[in-house]
Amino acid sequence: MEMVEAALNYIHSRPKGDKAGTTQQRMAALLAALGNPEQQLPKAIHVTGTNGKGSVATMASAILTAAGYRTGLFVSPYIVDFRERIQVDQEWISPADLVAVTKRVKDAVEQLSHQAKPMQVTEFELVTAIMFTYFAELDLDAVVVEVGIGGQNDATNALTANKVPVITSVALDHQEILGPDIASIAQQKAGIIPAGQPVVVGQLPDAAKVVIAKRASRLIRGRVGEFEPGLPGQYQAENTATAVAAVRQFDPEISSNEIKRGLAASRMPGRFERVAPNLILDGAHNPAGLAALLAGLRALTSKPVTLIIGSLADKHLEQILPELVGQSQFEVILVAFTGPNGRAALDAEAVAADYQVGFAKDWETALAQAPADRLKVLTGSLYFVSEVRKSYE
Repeated sequence: MEMVEAALNYIHSRPKGDKAGTTQQRMAALLAALGNPEQQLPKAIHVTGTNGKGSVATMASAILTAAGYRTGLFVSPYIVDFRERIQVDQEWISPADLVAVTKRVKDAVEQLSHQAKPMQVTEFELVTAIMFTYFAELDLDAVVVEVGIGGQNDATNALTANKVPVITSVALDHQEILGPDIASIAQQKAGIIPAGQPVVVGQLPDAAKVVIAKRASRLIRGRVGEFEPGLPGQYQAENTATAVAAVRQFDPEISSNEIKRGLAASRMPGRFERVAPNLILDGAHNPAGLAALLAGLRALTSKPVTLIIGSLADKHLEQILPELVGQSQFEVILVAFTGPNGRAALDAEAVAADYQVGFAKDWETALAQAPADRLKVLTGSLYFVSEVRKSYE
């Protein structure tokens, strides 16, 4: 375990990212030093979207596994353990494999750092290279890869043209990186589409459709309600339809029974996950995600619900608070939360005062304040959800 700890410490020690759009240059150099493992992968499903991409990737992977494909899955961030980010047939990468592959990628990174023009590989680029290298060593039939941020300039966009591109949703998020409006963000996400190829999409705003349609030959939608959702939560009906459409685009011969088995086998922590009789965890990390969560809760129950929210500052979850203030069904408690890697958290106490909602110094205190028999939902940043979930393992 010490070797795993050392590998993870190295991964987390890398720079967290940059806004200069130079990821593709660094990824090309790093992957070349590794023998271009991304070119040795089987056909892929490549999933981006403001919300829902992790759920769609997870369900698509489970369906492909149920259909007999040996399937690699890459998702982020993790909720339980770092190793859940890299899976094969729903089994996490082993500690020994993680250590060995990280060592090989580290050696390649060191080569780049000693060039005439040194390259500082970021954490996500490093993890993406670990995933590509690991998957290339296995006899896989398919891979499902979730984009980190955006698409065009994302490290995962080193994937070759042999892929099914998927855009689950487009909403305002990461504007400082992707652009100020829906059209700009859609342009970035459309960057995963090989020119002239079709793209599988979820429910998109018109401004996004216009942009995406200029790059894709056609937009393919799934049929909502054709199958029972593979993950809990009303909002997963749309994600399920998108996942099904993606696997059908991957292999039109996949049967309805295989789809049903795959959906039934889908598991994803922190997505409308009930961890105790009156306690649900859900990573609704931006306004669009929180709106979908609220719709799901209204469909689930008409009884009062306590929402306990821990959020990063750049997610602007406070934008949806005016909709909640004064609603008898929802009690809102904002909690202090320390963001990872120095990322600024929402000033929960100040925002709570501005919008006249509840505040607690931490989520444990907020839980203690809520009635024992009331449904409590802890939500916001996936990092916050991960922190909470560790107490319920």
